[in-house]
Amino acid sequence: LIVGGGDGMGGIIEQAKALGNTLNEKADDSAEKYQMVVVCGKNQNAQNVLSKNEWGEGVNVVVNGFVNNMDEWMRASDVIVTKAGPGTIAEASICGLPCMLSSYLPGQEAGNVPFVEDSGFGTYSGNPKNIADTV
Repeated sequence: LIVGGGDGMGGIIEQAKALGNTLNEKADDSAEKYQMVVVCGKNQNAQNVLSKNEWGEGVNVVVNGFVNNMDEWMRASDVIVTKAGPGTIAEASICGLPCMLSSYLPGQEAGNVPFVEDSGFGTYSGNPKNIADTV
């Protein structure tokens, strides 16, 4: 599950493409099939770009705009890629969902990164390829 907050921030296009490519490569090397859900929030450009992307046979990709059932998407997921917003981190921790933090707002969200890492339920990278490799 890749989310960029309600406004679809934080390099969501690059992250989704990197993870989609990695999952498709893994599928080519095995009999596994993968699914990735991207919630673009209000970022219509990201939703349009990702909806038109060719993902490959090994990964099924669902691209959404703003959703009102994030809790359901979280409970159905194995991991979340997200910016370090406190609300999303709290919801993910309640669901037992590991967090791959991809960005943070300086000041107000910066302290959330070490909190997630030190608590053992996630890590941080701003690099889309590192994010994909970690997931």
